[in-house]
Amino acid sequence: MLQLPLILIFTLSIAVFTTGCASQTSTPTPAAAPIAPVIAASELVVGPNRLPFGLLQGGVPLNDPNLSLNVTFYYVGPGGDRTKPVMTAQAVYRGQGLPVGLYVAYATFDRAGGWEAEIDIPQATGSQRSRIRLDVSERAFAPMVGDKAIPVRNLTAADVPSLDRLTSDPRPDPDFYRLTVAEALASGKPFVVSFATPGYCQTAVCAPNMAVLKQLKNEFGDRVNFIHIEVYPYPFGESFQQAKTVDAMHEWNLRTEPWTFLVDANGIIQARYEGGITFDELRPAIAQLAAGQPVNP
Repeated sequence: MLQLPLILIFTLSIAVFTTGCASQTSTPTPAAAPIAPVIAASELVVGPNRLPFGLLQGGVPLNDPNLSLNVTFYYVGPGGDRTKPVMTAQAVYRGQGLPVGLYVAYATFDRAGGWEAEIDIPQATGSQRSRIRLDVSERAFAPMVGDKAIPVRNLTAADVPSLDRLTSDPRPDPDFYRLTVAEALASGKPFVVSFATPGYCQTAVCAPNMAVLKQLKNEFGDRVNFIHIEVYPYPFGESFQQAKTVDAMHEWNLRTEPWTFLVDANGIIQARYEGGITFDELRPAIAQLAAGQPVNP
């Protein structure tokens, strides 16, 4: 299988409650149970980062859109001081349509090494502060914001007899399978490329992601190209069991799934999203991409 990001810990906890949910019930969690944050990203790097995380209370995932979360960051590497804040950020609820309650903050790390994020979580009895360790690298495995998109020649509808050999999406949109990334780069038009496997997603967010992208394609498809690359080659189930991924995953050096990248008309990556995405988060970014503006979180 693909390398598992920390969000899988969160997702596996959810599986207990969502698998066969029509016939299963869970024991209510005591309000006083401590809340533990779980980072939903496999890599953090020097520079701007999207920091998604979930919350577990007594082992049960929280999904509260009304939570307002403040995040304070501390550098704890050599010469650092875990009592001295370096920066703060606001974490926004981004769980709409996802099977998890996801909260997203944006942070710019100025150095590699050990960091801690202190998350201030409001509760009925007062706020709880929980810290979580972050490891920040100089360079990511996956392509970074500011990198040139890699011109892979992924399979398209021109290469196979039917879409069910291109994607595990049970309701595929043909527009997502017209272009290779190489062709999109040559077109001089901005594009969105999603590496996802709706039928075999280990984090259960690929299908919701595709629903968001289809909705955005309907709005921006005249100005932005949209590409979906299935993570596993056909036959998907067999490839999933053998942990065999498509060449494009290797060429982009992606070790987890799903990933979504926004690429401008010059072929430069403007934004990248690991894991679950929502319409509310992505629409402003794609509107900026379509207008030829820098994409800002």
